[in-house]
Amino acid sequence: MAFFFRTVDNGIKLSSLVSIPEVTDVHTMNKITSDELNRLVTHKGSPEASQPLGHLLSEIFQPFTEPLPDVCDLKIPFGKIIHRNNRINEKFSETSPDTLVPLYDTEAKTWNWALPVDPPGDDDSSLPGQVKSSESNNPQEATHEEIFAAFLNALVGCLVASQPKLVAMHFATSSWSAANAHKALPGSDIKRKPDIVLSDDISAKWGNIRVSAELTHSCYRPAMQLGKAADTHAYLMMSEQPWRRFALILSFTDEYRHLRVLMYDHSGGAVSPCFDIYTQPDIFSHIIAAITFGSLECVGYDPTVSFSRTIAAPQSKDICVYRPIKNASARRTTTDNAVAASTSDSLSFPEDPDGVSSDALESSISDNSDESSNDSTHDSMQGNPSGSPTHDSMDEGYFPAPPPPVHPTATHSAPLVSLASQVPQAEMTESIYSVTPLPSQFPYSTQSPEPCGKIRIGQAIYTIKRILFASRGLVGRGTVCYLVTLDDEDYIIKDHWVVGKDDQVVLNEIKMLELMDGVPGVPKLVDYWIVERSDGTPDVTKKYRKKERRSTQGTSRTHVCLVLKPCGRPLHMFRTLKEFVRALRDIVKIQQTAVEERQILHWDCSLNNAMILDDISGSEGFLIDWEFAVRIAADHKYPLGGTGTVPFMSCGLLNQVSVIQQEAKLESQEKKATRGRKSVEKPKTPKLSSDSKALPVSYVLQTFSDDLESLFFVFAWVCIKFCGPNGMVHKECSPNSLLNRWTNLDLASCATFKITFFANPTDGKRLIDEFHPYFNPLIPLAIEWHRVLVDNMIHPVTFDTILGVLNSHLDKLPDDEELVSTVNMLMNDAVILTRHVKGKQIASESFSVAATTPKQQKSCHGDTESNSSASGSDA
Repeated sequence: MAFFFRTVDNGIKLSSLVSIPEVTDVHTMNKITSDELNRLVTHKGSPEASQPLGHLLSEIFQPFTEPLPDVCDLKIPFGKIIHRNNRINEKFSETSPDTLVPLYDTEAKTWNWALPVDPPGDDDSSLPGQVKSSESNNPQEATHEEIFAAFLNALVGCLVASQPKLVAMHFATSSWSAANAHKALPGSDIKRKPDIVLSDDISAKWGNIRVSAELTHSCYRPAMQLGKAADTHAYLMMSEQPWRRFALILSFTDEYRHLRVLMYDHSGGAVSPCFDIYTQPDIFSHIIAAITFGSLECVGYDPTVSFSRTIAAPQSKDICVYRPIKNASARRTTTDNAVAASTSDSLSFPEDPDGVSSDALESSISDNSDESSNDSTHDSMQGNPSGSPTHDSMDEGYFPAPPPPVHPTATHSAPLVSLASQVPQAEMTESIYSVTPLPSQFPYSTQSPEPCGKIRIGQAIYTIKRILFASRGLVGRGTVCYLVTLDDEDYIIKDHWVVGKDDQVVLNEIKMLELMDGVPGVPKLVDYWIVERSDGTPDVTKKYRKKERRSTQGTSRTHVCLVLKPCGRPLHMFRTLKEFVRALRDIVKIQQTAVEERQILHWDCSLNNAMILDDISGSEGFLIDWEFAVRIAADHKYPLGGTGTVPFMSCGLLNQVSVIQQEAKLESQEKKATRGRKSVEKPKTPKLSSDSKALPVSYVLQTFSDDLESLFFVFAWVCIKFCGPNGMVHKECSPNSLLNRWTNLDLASCATFKITFFANPTDGKRLIDEFHPYFNPLIPLAIEWHRVLVDNMIHPVTFDTILGVLNSHLDKLPDDEELVSTVNMLMNDAVILTRHVKGKQIASESFSVAATTPKQQKSCHGDTESNSSASGSDA
């Protein structure tokens, strides 16, 4: 049986919600992410002599083994130092622009680059901490973010010049950019403005950022505003790139001289030791090099997954002279197309998927988004006027020539710094690999190309056709479900992180599926794999935490992939009302078989786990996600953990969990009160892990009647949230709807709302009022189902009762809608088949004409290609 620990608190995680609350203001999101990470952030002490980078960074950067030159040996043309101060100008007063000078001053222990040390000034006055660009670059004031971005690019360029092997590494990415320091990144309603980002694309989005960095003049504190901003940045990166293993945020604090690397994964977070970028330049250089040139595994991507996409030639620029590093302007216009790096991971795939065209990346959102932060450097500044020269890029004149051309569709390809200049004009539209798909590909878009990537399970390599589901949130399972194919057969791959370290816990779902084998409506397990890192070791979050604190006990997660079949439709993609109700009835039957014949309780009946399976004989209900399923205990008590998804949890279960949550809060408040003055003297650091005594494991009472009540909430959710078949969403739900009441971060409020919902006749009527008119034929079913659940907490409902309710109303639903749906589906299939056959006939006729008229072969062949292509696109 799966076992779950409770340590410091019972705070709700965002992954427990079927949908994230509609939060658009930064401060609320900062609070939510900070609460989610409560007591789960581990801070590393001073590194040992054997590990100068410390345990965390040594583990993260393990794949990066390329030897690096000493910082004292790095040279840069004096004219390329675009940000100087009086010390630099005096030291090199007699130096010509082309003369190579050290990038680091070993005597002064500082960089020959005028990095800011003072806080940013006011908008309407000169900024005391800023310096002017060199005379060769039209002097003007640059922001702190632009100065740092330009410095990081200069450091990268000097490393490449000193170690040419770095530029030949196919993992190299684009330049660091401060373009969004004062303009919120697109891709999220939460308007966040990362100070500096490292991205594959010129138009950075949360879906393509590799690493972000934050600057603050003040000292580092885990609970400071910068820490909260980093939490939200990590959440956005992990949400828009759910296949990531972890996310990295660089934190420059204490007059921007102290660097910490913040790592976020599905178990919480970890913070590296503090490194002084002036007195520890070689360590600083190593960190930047590993992030920029290391494998994708070094920045948190899964080496067993790769995605593909198509790039287009940049508009208004000749491809032969286009150089991303030089042209990665901080002020991009909407006419600039994104240029993707070829960044397939260490997998050696047999062949690349065919290229598929897609729309250009959407342009950046407007500057008028609102965000405030007391500690961040960009809070008191605005961006430079449009049209100003860039300060975060460098000329490539000093950098070495690129290596020999690499075909753009090669799996292991050249770095972005030289890729664009290598692509021949005739191959500009060929597809290349990228670590992330375009926004249109994620997660349910009909525009998603097929195939869109590949994934390795053990020794087998599956082709990803599309992403079916992805959970959101930092701490949690991080589930991503892929529709894949192997040898012309479709499968589902469930890629997720399971709590626990030993096989008994990690492999619980595998064992449950084996026990449920042969039961109709339950997925069949084809294969499974504990995912491995590039060094062959299991992918476990505990590896990044050298010491386990009491507050982090039981939070380690293991990366597991399951291969399942067959593939079903989500419940809300029903075609008719009768199919919808029939699927619910079938899911009740599945649960009945599990309980009565296999003595297994599913334990997590929710909208995401209810499916519809199409068969030759029709369709039937399908119940997935048996990760939290348990063998039925005699006393029906189970450790708190996999108790369900909040909006669909039963009243009794939700009430128990909320009481436990309140008790934990009261106990925490009592401890704070007993500490007295000590709690006042020390700054609050709620996210820090601690060695406080772990709370005893809490247990809840749960039976199959709770799962049957959960299914009712699934039914009600669909009837309110949707407005028709095939997933048509009802967009006019009121802010105070039942759905919003059931999706609440306060479990006590959720429990109260649900108990009142069954006890108060007015709330029962409210359910009917919120039904979309399309579901009016199901109102009698809703009324009767609601009635039999009124006393479920006292007198548990039975399978036979619910089946009787569903069957009686199922028989009353007309077959007309189902007949019309079937006819329409057959007509659509006939149209597609006709176009396909017609296209083949045209191609065959064209071939015959070409064979009989050799003189017109070339022109006819050209016409045939055009017609065939048109037919294929229509199909």
